[in-house]
Amino acid sequence: MTIEFLIYWAGFVLAMIFLANFIAPKKLNYAVNINKMENFHRQVFCVHCGYTTLMLAGMTAMCVFYNAELVAAEKWSLPWALCLFMALFWGSRVFVQIFYYDKAIKKKYPVFNILFFTAFTYLAVIFTYLTLK
Repeated sequence: MTIEFLIYWAGFVLAMIFLANFIAPKKLNYAVNINKMENFHRQVFCVHCGYTTLMLAGMTAMCVFYNAELVAAEKWSLPWALCLFMALFWGSRVFVQIFYYDKAIKKKYPVFNILFFTAFTYLAVIFTYLTLK
């Protein structure tokens, strides 16, 4: 298995996380919960969700369309900086999944918890490898 394939696979994982952002709102009753918020807080929440989804789409596109550049990234180059950013982004997301989210929700949806933990860990490992190689 080549690093190029593993980066394409990272793109697939990112695409699945992107799609999950369209499933989560219904599964987690976003509509009911955000309707309890003041209008401004609801707007901030929606903007954050939108930009997070856009960021996922961008990361997916980078893995698919700029695979060779990510593999060949030289230290201190733009592709290397993108790999570093994604290593830190997804590495920190692993800790959020483990330590921040409500344990009751993780117990309610154990399969999703494991899938997300695995996805975030995979992404952190791949991009950390690309940063350090």
